[in-house]
Amino acid sequence: MKPVPVFVVSAALWLGVSSLSHAVFGDPERGKLVYSQRCAMCHGVNGDGNNGMAANFQQEWHRFTKSDEELAESIRNGFQTPGKHYTAGAMPPQFLTDRELDDVVTYLRETFGSEPKFLDY
Repeated sequence: MKPVPVFVVSAALWLGVSSLSHAVFGDPERGKLVYSQRCAMCHGVNGDGNNGMAANFQQEWHRFTKSDEELAESIRNGFQTPGKHYTAGAMPPQFLTDRELDDVVTYLRETFGSEPKFLDY
């Protein structure tokens, strides 16, 4: 039996650890479709909060510092940001399949989940 090269073992371990860091993993294209059908009416197509109806993901990107599980729980169970009042009110619970939830969380992270590169003053 030939010994396994160290780089193969290292790569396998790295892939295993990196996959654990994101327990929820979905398809962002399917997530975009779910977002456009279920979320965009309040959050806006571009995540701009649709004139104060809901959270503005472009300005409130820090929301995505939550874990995938916390984001999924907020979407599934509904959420009201303490101290924030939006014209659409609190986000109601969303009845999504586990796959739809994984997809929309992935889409949200990839689309809105980091600090803006350019600040608009």
